[in-house]
Amino acid sequence: MDSLDVKQIGTNERRSAVQSGLRPTTVARLVYASTAVVWSSYSLLSVTLPFRFEALGLSVVEYGVAVAVFALGMLATESVWGLFAFRIGRSGPIVILGSAVIIVYTIIAMSTSFVALTISLALFGMLIIFPVPLFRWMALVARGPGTEGSGSGRFGLFFGLGMVVGSAVGPYLYVTIGFEALVWVMLVTYGVGLTLMAVLPWNEAHLPRAAPGALSQVRRVLTAPFVYAAGLAVLAYLCFTLIMNFLQIYSVTVFHGTPAEAGYVIGLARATMLLAGFLLGGSVDRFGPARTAPLGFLLVAAGAFGTLFSASYGEMIVATTVLAAGLGWLSAALLPLGMKTVPVALQGTAVGVFGSFEDLGLLVGPVMISAAYAAYGSPSIFTLVGGIAAVAAITALLARLLTERAKGRNGDSTDSTGPGRRAPG
Repeated sequence: MDSLDVKQIGTNERRSAVQSGLRPTTVARLVYASTAVVWSSYSLLSVTLPFRFEALGLSVVEYGVAVAVFALGMLATESVWGLFAFRIGRSGPIVILGSAVIIVYTIIAMSTSFVALTISLALFGMLIIFPVPLFRWMALVARGPGTEGSGSGRFGLFFGLGMVVGSAVGPYLYVTIGFEALVWVMLVTYGVGLTLMAVLPWNEAHLPRAAPGALSQVRRVLTAPFVYAAGLAVLAYLCFTLIMNFLQIYSVTVFHGTPAEAGYVIGLARATMLLAGFLLGGSVDRFGPARTAPLGFLLVAAGAFGTLFSASYGEMIVATTVLAAGLGWLSAALLPLGMKTVPVALQGTAVGVFGSFEDLGLLVGPVMISAAYAAYGSPSIFTLVGGIAAVAAITALLARLLTERAKGRNGDSTDSTGPGRRAPG
């Protein structure tokens, strides 16, 4: 079968998937609701981990290493979950995998040493990510061709909503009821999310038939446009770790806020990210991800350097909000940029592989930022993130200009945003 046949099959399958029902139905609502609840549970853990490490007498560097190992766990398995995305879309596999996540939650709660926490967090990263490639793909195609930016932003809205809730209340609950009691809240919350995933009417989801051959799927996904977009995702998620893993530290130690105030700022940052992704997803569909990605990175750079020069807690909050808005815009732009040439039978794999690149950023980010923090002090972490974002913005802009110039020489006036894109207006 030649490449034109593969592309035609991909186009037909995409149309079939869109027509058959991921529009606002019970399926879509349960996808969004379960995503919000599951990641609220995760966020309750992630936002309180720095305080847990501190209470156990562990250092910032040890915390950074443990979080990086957690990201390594996600990196190691997200592509695998992508390969099997269209196969695990049934209640049985969902319940089995979700039960394993609950067991690992319990192990984390019982761990009191650096080694035990690091190993349990690695297992947690490997398992917690299992529904993401499937649910992310379902959201991406839910609204039809030409709306991938909006679909990506909509998934980010519910994913981020869970993160915001957990981030906002986690530090408060940690202070008031303690970590051991908070673990029960995490477990109950995750159990609710798992139930929502299990009761989803999977026979109505009309998932595509997965393409055969695991290694061949990955090779076919790794085209030059896909790898370029995934490389930008690595840089974006490296920047994201500044907020996800270190905001609660520098807001307390550098800007002298309380742990509860840190939770509120983290909640504000994540709310800004999800609203930016949701509201600006339409701009990605209208102008194309190649045009909007550089602007997202510019906002990230402005926010990082703004935090560097902040003289008060209030100024830090404003700068963090700008940085978060840029990250939210990128969350709506980068996945559609990478997926625009991928046939639908390979899209589950593609979402998983793309997520592994994002996980690489989550892996490298905590190590780089914690090392800079330990060696050169807190100002260096904002300089590091701002510089990376600025380089990414320039790279994305130059790549777009070179692509458009090459198309102009070839007499191709087609927009680079891929097939199915809606006309502006």
